[in-house]
Amino acid sequence: MAGPGGAEQGGAAVRRLLISLGLPTLGLAFGLSILTTYGPVVLLRVAHSPARVGALIGGEGAFALAIPLVAGALSDRMSPTPLGRRLPFIIAGLPLVVTGLLLLPWASSYLVAGIAVLLFFVGYYLYYPPYRAMYADVLPRRLYARAQASQAVLRGLGLGAALMTGGLFLGAWTPLPFVVAAGVMLATTFPLGRVARLQGTFTAGVVDAHPTSVRDLVFGNRAMMTFAAANSMWEFSFAGLRTFIVLYVVSGLDRSPSVASAVIAVVAAAYVAGAPVASRLVDRFGILPVMTWSAIVFGVGLCYGAIPTTLPPLLVVLPVVALAGAILLTLPPALAFTLAPHGSQGAAAGIIDVSRGVGVVLGPVAVGAAVSMMSSSLFSATRGYAAMWPVIGLSVLLSVPLLRRLEPALQSQGSEPTRSAEGLRAPV
Repeated sequence: MAGPGGAEQGGAAVRRLLISLGLPTLGLAFGLSILTTYGPVVLLRVAHSPARVGALIGGEGAFALAIPLVAGALSDRMSPTPLGRRLPFIIAGLPLVVTGLLLLPWASSYLVAGIAVLLFFVGYYLYYPPYRAMYADVLPRRLYARAQASQAVLRGLGLGAALMTGGLFLGAWTPLPFVVAAGVMLATTFPLGRVARLQGTFTAGVVDAHPTSVRDLVFGNRAMMTFAAANSMWEFSFAGLRTFIVLYVVSGLDRSPSVASAVIAVVAAAYVAGAPVASRLVDRFGILPVMTWSAIVFGVGLCYGAIPTTLPPLLVVLPVVALAGAILLTLPPALAFTLAPHGSQGAAAGIIDVSRGVGVVLGPVAVGAAVSMMSSSLFSATRGYAAMWPVIGLSVLLSVPLLRRLEPALQSQGSEPTRSAEGLRAPV
């Protein structure tokens, strides 16, 4: 048994590893938030309608339906290389992400804008599932929730930094937020080299594990299919909110972009605070009860947003609703990796992003269509933008019965597999 000194060193090693693992999440969140939140402001000039903007941003989901699952599953089966099994996919996706970001602000037509969005999301989904699977490769299962909390804090920092600075950058020079996002993506990817070297000490991440076929994982595992359906509902909600929140505040409530940034800052702060809270709640109550109650509070709070036509009533409930949403959106990867068969972390990460893609393609399209249809009727006081709230709120509430169906599968999971890196097993 390791003594106090060994435990302290082991805890420090885990913390350093979590930082190295998490930094790309900050970059990905920053780049994605710049493109999907401030991209619509640029795209409206060539799309000429909210529905077309929603369709273009939602187009990312069409590629998420295939690319993440293929990239994740292939990274499970890839022979070990000096770069590890996952990093080659990340290296292939990064230039596409950067090119899409740099091209978008100079798009002079809907076609060019579509190409820029296409490049970004093809690269994004080549990068993300293998990167996400690195967590399950090098960490014991007991650290999954803590790792996702750490990742969510960095995701919240990236989201908050993008949303709070993007408006300022956009006002100074239209391409600037996209150029900065490309630089952040490049800088935050470099720490994965250390993780890839650690991953190289494993032959397959889990001893004596054999990857489950994609077909069996997708069509033969009822728990993973149920999870995928619920995850698509959460991402439907978040994608619809993310795409139209700035337009809701600026166009629907007649507030300035700086006010929109302040509102989003509250959401980002709650997101960062919610991540460690999620980890502690899971340790005490279990992952399914925490996610279930978070979904209820989040969904009801979103539906409430349809009632006010001014900003102050929204600000009253915003911190609580945002905290519940942060907890809910922190935990899906931990739940998916717990449900997945041993050795299939890459394919499980692909399923996370495939289901995410279903929600992402439908969320902006559905919200954009609702805004366009309601602009002169029920939600005319906000130019139709308040129609966003019931659309995304009901999606979250519909996921609650699916979470309850996962309880038997979660209880049937056995003990975690043995890792070959004993240093990671020191108390934290």
